[in-house]
Amino acid sequence: MLSTDGPYAEAKEVAGGYAILEARSHEEAVENARRMITIHQQNWPGLEGSAEVRRISAPDEGPPTT
Repeated sequence: MLSTDGPYAEAKEVAGGYAILEARSHEEAVENARRMITIHQQNWPGLEGSAEVRRISAPDEGPPTT
């Protein structure tokens, strides 16, 4: 009998998470993401990963409420 893992990675093979940071500019947010990835790589040699920077608007930037 032949057994293989499914088409998806097992939970122990995937580490995921998120961080919400406040930044004054997109450039500052990107720099913070770079620093975060560097810290992870220093603590987990061989780590392969990435960071995605997304803008979240402040409450006063949203549509008006009635």
